[in-house]
Amino acid sequence: MIQQVSFTNFKSLRRVDAHLGRFMVIVGPNGSGKTSILEGLHYLAQATRLPLAGVMQGAFAPPNLKSRGSPGPMALVATGGFHDVNVEVGIIVHCKDDSNGDASWSGTVVRRWGDTGEETSETTEGAQPLVKPADQRPRPPPPPARKDALRRHGRREMAELARELGSARKLRLDIERLAAPSYSEEETPRLDTDGSGLASVLADAAARTPEAFQSIQEAARRVIPTLERIRTRRAKVQRQERQEIRIDGEEAIRHPVDRVYWGHQVVLDFKGAPDIPAPLASEGTLLVIGLLTALWMEPKPRLLLLDDIDKALHPRAQEELVAQIRKILEMSPELQVIATSHSPYLLDHFDAQDVLLTALLPDGSTACARLTDHPDFDRWKSTTRSGELWSFVGEDWVAQQASAAQEHE
Repeated sequence: MIQQVSFTNFKSLRRVDAHLGRFMVIVGPNGSGKTSILEGLHYLAQATRLPLAGVMQGAFAPPNLKSRGSPGPMALVATGGFHDVNVEVGIIVHCKDDSNGDASWSGTVVRRWGDTGEETSETTEGAQPLVKPADQRPRPPPPPARKDALRRHGRREMAELARELGSARKLRLDIERLAAPSYSEEETPRLDTDGSGLASVLADAAARTPEAFQSIQEAARRVIPTLERIRTRRAKVQRQERQEIRIDGEEAIRHPVDRVYWGHQVVLDFKGAPDIPAPLASEGTLLVIGLLTALWMEPKPRLLLLDDIDKALHPRAQEELVAQIRKILEMSPELQVIATSHSPYLLDHFDAQDVLLTALLPDGSTACARLTDHPDFDRWKSTTRSGELWSFVGEDWVAQQASAAQEHE
């Protein structure tokens, strides 16, 4: 589980440190850095198994992610414990503008584990040396006799870390994708991060792992009391593919071709309204089914990052969804869930220590603090629930505390 995360010059997170629990919710105004925290965690998880150039690319290349006008490298660091082994993963990136105004970058991914601080690092071509934080003392090199043993041990630890964090998923479920019929050629269909493939995953689960399918259905019925049954039926799926044609061995000509396959469609039975195709169901119902499917079906994530967990849900449904996720956490001790929300009703079902607040400083950077960090928390904690307290105190105090701390530095 990731227990601590630190961001420097990453988007609006110019200087942010946060403690994380197994089930955390992040709240704050729009544009205050909530989603950026989820994205940073996702980049760190991906960096355990993919080259940095494959993690940050295109519109998400480091020059676009680095805080504007902020000196120094961009750094993302996560620390935690996995199977009683302390682990640290860090991404350090240097960005530079050349004389033509083009931005170039070089970066290093560093992974450390164990009490002795064994380390591996991967640096992109032409990268500059890793910049160590000022308060981090360099560790002495291991004795020569231990180098080979540490190397073998490191490969095992990194493989384990890649299995743990590499399965992290950042969900941004889309209602149209969830409702659409789907077709899969995979032996075991997977739900995409936007919800695509839901029908294929549920159809496969009903046939191959009926226990998991029943668990999804039962949990969904708890959250949506009017839902009686989740089903799938055969449906046509149209896909556009590229067809290649060669004439006399010459260069291939490719042109788009529409093909029709038989896939599956989600169908829902409600009280008094059976046989409702997924596109006609409510947004909240489909989002709940998609989220529960992501949590129940293999490969199960070790870290689930979820934007707007309360989206389109009634306050009572929010309460029950939190309860169902907690049940899954009890059965999956390695699972960690970090979500964002705008709902005080949902926060009422969290301990204050599991509520992280974000706020914007005057310079546009993000400050964050736990709800328990409020100066009057001890006076209110016995009489006020988390959502009520957040509604009352807001986030301005987070920015004020951060500004005061900066003035004293």
